[in-house]
Amino acid sequence: MSIYIGRWDCKVCGLKGNAGPDTHCVGCGSPRSNKVQFYLPENPEAVTDADRLKQAKSGVNWQCNYCGAENPASATHCVSCGNERDGQDSARQERVIHDDEPQVPPPPARREKVVVPPSRSKYWVLLFFLAVAVGVWFIFKPNEFQVTVMGHEWVRMVDIEHYRSFIEQDWDLPGGAKLISRGQEIHHYDQVLDGYQTKTRNVRVQTGTQRKKCGKRDLGNGYFEDQYCDEPVYENRQETYEEPRYRSVPVFRTKYKYEIFRWTKDRTLTAKGNDLKPVDPVETLPGQDWREGQRQATYTLKMQDNDDKTYLEKVNQDFWQKHPDGAKLKAKRNSLGRFYGLEEVGWQP
Repeated sequence: MSIYIGRWDCKVCGLKGNAGPDTHCVGCGSPRSNKVQFYLPENPEAVTDADRLKQAKSGVNWQCNYCGAENPASATHCVSCGNERDGQDSARQERVIHDDEPQVPPPPARREKVVVPPSRSKYWVLLFFLAVAVGVWFIFKPNEFQVTVMGHEWVRMVDIEHYRSFIEQDWDLPGGAKLISRGQEIHHYDQVLDGYQTKTRNVRVQTGTQRKKCGKRDLGNGYFEDQYCDEPVYENRQETYEEPRYRSVPVFRTKYKYEIFRWTKDRTLTAKGNDLKPVDPVETLPGQDWREGQRQATYTLKMQDNDDKTYLEKVNQDFWQKHPDGAKLKAKRNSLGRFYGLEEVGWQP
């Protein structure tokens, strides 16, 4: 396993690339703290010197709990302040950096962001857009105006339903239906096992393992060591297997043909007028197998403003009848003339 010298960057003066084993910055002399992260430069050279190899194998650095400086594992006293090592001093941890992990050195010191005041042209642009927004608001802002009721319109509708027979088919016979015929028909198909067929296929089989260099181990003292991992070895083989074969088997059920009577909409009667006395449409039904069904009604006020412009609005019957011709009402519209509705019934912009 090869050994490599790592690097670290000084957080005090910003000097980059201090040698990993150095416990003080060569630029400013500041002690290295355990918050500094070691990293490998591009294409590092392997260590061959016997003393350095011994130093790399000596163990992780420890941090003085008095001054915060880091020390080699072999040191019994802090190299910065001379404080004796005891059980309160913390040590670095070894870590593995795999080859598929990017070697990212610590980020550079943050620089203060310089705030540049906007130019005069930017102020004019902001003012322009503000003016446009205000103008649009004034154009579409609802404005109150008065209208006069000039007429009333009403429409009332009622559905006429007929109780008539239908000829239908289904897998079940509904209640009240009259059976016409029945017979066996295919309802669905079941998939039934019909044997097996021998086939071959290629499969990937693990045949063993191999040792392979997979990354670097940070030894916690400025040195790195090659890391080896066990990697599985595979080979392609051909195997036979039995594939099930199925056949479709029809499943029969009784299907019914029947006659059934239902109420169904035949037509809609309509009555309309321009007075304040709405009535329902009336028609003499030909027999007991006919009836009136769902009812609907609409009530519309016809109004004019001071410029004789006409507006129509659908309202409920009570409001419609309480405001005869000549009644004055408040309404809303914008500067473009879009009508939002009457204030009294709740307008929607």
